[in-house]
Amino acid sequence: MRRARHGPRPRRDGNPAAGIGSFPPRPRAPLLAVRPAGRAQPRSTRLFAGIALGTGLLVLLTQTPALAGPRGTLKGLAAPITAVVTHAVDRVDAGLGLLQDAGRRRADNHKLQAENRALKRQLAELQAAGRENADLRQALGFERSFGHRLLAASVIARSPDGWTRSVTIDRGRAEGIEPSMVVVSGAGLVGRVTDVGQHSATVQTLVDASSRVNVYTALSGLDATAIGEGGLISMAVLPKPGVVAEPGEWALTSGIGGTYPRGIVVGQVAVFHRRDSATLETAELAPANDFGSLSTVLVIRDWMPAR
Repeated sequence: MRRARHGPRPRRDGNPAAGIGSFPPRPRAPLLAVRPAGRAQPRSTRLFAGIALGTGLLVLLTQTPALAGPRGTLKGLAAPITAVVTHAVDRVDAGLGLLQDAGRRRADNHKLQAENRALKRQLAELQAAGRENADLRQALGFERSFGHRLLAASVIARSPDGWTRSVTIDRGRAEGIEPSMVVVSGAGLVGRVTDVGQHSATVQTLVDASSRVNVYTALSGLDATAIGEGGLISMAVLPKPGVVAEPGEWALTSGIGGTYPRGIVVGQVAVFHRRDSATLETAELAPANDFGSLSTVLVIRDWMPAR
């Protein structure tokens, strides 16, 4: 008999009862694999993954001939997925449509606001141009009927206080303007030049508190003095027995005293106060000119007050 080449080996785990040929037990795999801890996938990723899966399923059902048999069954199974996908796509489309509509509305609103501002500016410019053109037409008509040489000027400034009523015009010594020259408009008398610069001049208006103009009433023929009151014109009237000035009657320059030429409209009688025992009667005049909006005036160049 042969002698055994090798004797029995002892178990590596130290168990003497184990037989020959025993091996150490292998470690068993766990029944459930544990996913290593990590970041959870966001809902949006899972939603789009579901949408992509559903879309792929629909393409497979409609484009593969080999699935014609079970196609109906698969379509029935896929119906809920199709509904979910369609609803999700519709909601996305609706949201995108709302965003686009909101953007268009904002752009349209900005455009309309800009157009509205432009139209308002154009309207204001047209109104101002229309008023200036009306003043110029009235002034030209007055020049033809007045019979004097006139120089047109624009009002460039007004006195800041309410008592001293004067305006500044854009004509001065260089254009032949001199102190005491009479200034008119198409509506009537404005005042007279008080100060002259090289290219500008100051005009004292009829409503200035220091203004005095000799006038007469056109119908009743009463002589009076028009007195500025910082915005209105009062009239000190020399009475005539049984004669009164009626409201609406015009008062014109009389030429007495030589400060103004005769026949320039000053204003219209608004109220006449009769006092039987008084040496002077009074009246209130509505000025022929609106001094707050006066834009164009005419300087009489060929007539100067008496020295």
